[in-house]
Amino acid sequence: MKQDDVVQFIEHSKLENLLLQEGVTDISFNGRSFFVMSNSQGRRAVDVDMKPLEVGSFLRQIANMSEKQFSFSNPILDISFGKYRLNAVFPSIARICNQKTWTFSLRLESKECLIKEGSDFFLPDSEKILTGALLKKWSIVIGGKTSTGKTELQKWLLSQMPSSTRVIVIDNVEELDMVDNPLLDLSNWLVDDGGKFSNFEVLIRNALRNNPDYILLAESRGKETFDAISSAMSGHPIITTIHAKGLEEMPRRMAKMALRAHQGLSSVDILEDIKEHFEVFVYLIKKEIDGRIVRQIESLGVMNPKTGQFEQVLRRKE
Repeated sequence: MKQDDVVQFIEHSKLENLLLQEGVTDISFNGRSFFVMSNSQGRRAVDVDMKPLEVGSFLRQIANMSEKQFSFSNPILDISFGKYRLNAVFPSIARICNQKTWTFSLRLESKECLIKEGSDFFLPDSEKILTGALLKKWSIVIGGKTSTGKTELQKWLLSQMPSSTRVIVIDNVEELDMVDNPLLDLSNWLVDDGGKFSNFEVLIRNALRNNPDYILLAESRGKETFDAISSAMSGHPIITTIHAKGLEEMPRRMAKMALRAHQGLSSVDILEDIKEHFEVFVYLIKKEIDGRIVRQIESLGVMNPKTGQFEQVLRRKE
């Protein structure tokens, strides 16, 4: 796939005017209507001169250009190219008013970190704790629901690392490969879940042989969580993200995902390993204030490995 060709195709499509609007972060099609999301105006419906059949042709062309299967038997397309990440669903499983249709969500990533030092994104003392954790090479887990700024916080952490830090980024979409920090010894590896030599397990284990100061696992969604825990236990700190409902739930959520890899293991033992080797947990939220989308750290906890409890918890007041 030539990424530039796919980017040019999208940017010269009927979505062009939406892509040029300042502040737009997401464009979606629910099978009948288009919506855009921006930090300044939230989510709103928009008019786009594309019928569902045209949307289908648009998505199939992207799949073909990306050399990805997208069909009745392969109904989910999840790819990234340049600053864009696309998730599309084929009519074999997508419906609107009981009618087969196409749906998609297009995320626009920023090359620059959108989090500014001293901004309202942070809690008092949270910047100091996070930068201190990097100096101590502590493992950091970032939790939150979809679109709460987890990737942006990973970018910020990369920007705060000491010069010459060796970091290996492992991701199944190209969201963090745009980070350009010449002061870091930074490598980006792209996961292919079906690849024998490029799945999460293989890449995490291979990363250990590259003498990293940090392994950044863009998102822990399943069995790879066990390998992330094993890495932290071997002395190689991890930065990763998970979907969770709250700060206190995050260690248990990680343990449940790790058990998918090894059902015979004790959930109690895995939870104890997590509490001993993952020192910092951060939970993010997204809310709308006066029509603007605001993303913030809702809470931050520092784990005491001796007690297995959060010793220091910062929490945003309502």
